Amino acid sequence: MIFSLRPVFVGWIALLVQLPIQLFFTVWSGGFFGGLASSIWFVPGISSFVFLGVCAFVGVPLVAYFGKKLNYSRTEYSFFSDRLEFEEGFFSRNRKVVKYRDVKEVTLREGILQRSVRLGTIYLATLATGSGPSNNPFFSLGFGNVSASGIAVRDVQNPGEVYDKIRKLVDASAN
Repeated sequence: MIFSLRPVFVGWIALLVQLPIQLFFTVWSGGFFGGLASSIWFVPGISSFVFLGVCAFVGVPLVAYFGKKLNYSRTEYSFFSDRLEFEEGFFSRNRKVVKYRDVKEVTLREGILQRSVRLGTIYLATLATGSGPSNNPFFSLGFGNVSASGIAVRDVQNPGEVYDKIRKLVDASAN
């Protein structure tokens, strides 16, 4: 093994990224389950709505935070001279091997939140059929990095340096 990497977990980013989902589920669960509870148990509608909305408002970020933290704690990217081996997962385990000769593109992405804490994501794309991680609705929550068309090396420190190392490995295997 040449080197290995682990993603860096930043709690406030995990909470901020899931905020739109949190707000949606707060209103939806309050309305749906609150309405259901008030029609079955004849509880006044506003109290059921508020109670179940607050439960969702608190519960969704807790699941997202701890799920991503546990997933990141089990994630490791191992770089060899000819391949990248990836393993992640707490709830469900994923393992993948990407041979550098199959990599067609290496992309560095540093989002605004990532840049604020000096992190970045490097995506190694292959020609395999499938969708990238951006089509996975749980990707932003830190769940499920395995796609059919490559691999995302997420939230790494010093992304520029890591990007250069990976590009050299990929370029050396192409020759």
